[in-house]
Amino acid sequence: MGEEALIAAFAEIYRSRAGVSVGIGDDGAIIESTSALEVISADMATDGIHFNRSWSSATDIGAKIAIANLGDIVAMGGVPKFLIVAISAPGDEEVSYLLDIARGIESVAKDFDVSVVGGDLVAGKTLTIAITALGSVNAPVLRSGAKVGDKIFITRATGRSLAGLLLLSKGLASSDSPDVRAFQRPEFDPHDLIEFGFEKINALMDVSDGLLSDLPKLAKASRVGIDLTIDEKDLSFLEPLSEKLAIPPLELFLRSGEEHSFIVVVDSKWQSGTPESWIMLGTVVTGDEITYFGKPLPFQGTSWHW
Repeated sequence: MGEEALIAAFAEIYRSRAGVSVGIGDDGAIIESTSALEVISADMATDGIHFNRSWSSATDIGAKIAIANLGDIVAMGGVPKFLIVAISAPGDEEVSYLLDIARGIESVAKDFDVSVVGGDLVAGKTLTIAITALGSVNAPVLRSGAKVGDKIFITRATGRSLAGLLLLSKGLASSDSPDVRAFQRPEFDPHDLIEFGFEKINALMDVSDGLLSDLPKLAKASRVGIDLTIDEKDLSFLEPLSEKLAIPPLELFLRSGEEHSFIVVVDSKWQSGTPESWIMLGTVVTGDEITYFGKPLPFQGTSWHW
């Protein structure tokens, strides 16, 4: 299939939604601006580095990359609106595989009323997908707004993604096991965060690399410390996976990345109004350290890899 035919096939998959004046098919997209500020983010994923074809389907790979981009927009206090998708692929790449990646991206876009408005397609040695996301934001929420005394929450418990990766890499589960689903395609539902209200949030961050890596980034940006006081009863759902891997639930929870939950920092006056599904992580304190009940963390952070 030639480039023009493949672009036409992509255009059949991607649907334009509200705010798109001109979408795929011209030299550029024309979109409507509905806010005073726009937020832009980009992510890139390469075969063999960021995803493994034997562990995830093309549809799940596309969805996961799209989720990563949408998460960055929400983490800035924004509402995602548009995606631009660029793909570099070997000349012998199966067209059906590329179309399935597009279907995965579109499935996420549809769920969140987002439009893919264009992109690029080039030949390359290794399959690489690059997505740029655009969204609208009224008042940005940054990592740097945490204040001493604020309370810290996570919108959804992490742990399953790392467990899935380890089960696959150790040969303890197959790619169709329910235990690895969170790794292949993370749950992503920021609606409770948006409904809670960005205006009540002092600092916000997408959990991409795991709490052990991301909390220090937030603390550094805000020039504060964080004392974690996690109730381990909230992590009981991880016990079956913990037993299979011989890794404590707390370690899975703190290390797991690419689940695109959100770290939310709020003034203590809003604590009682947070959604019941959110998990309390701890309190913002003076200093620059991340502690666990006032003591050094039992684990050290590491970079996250798919």
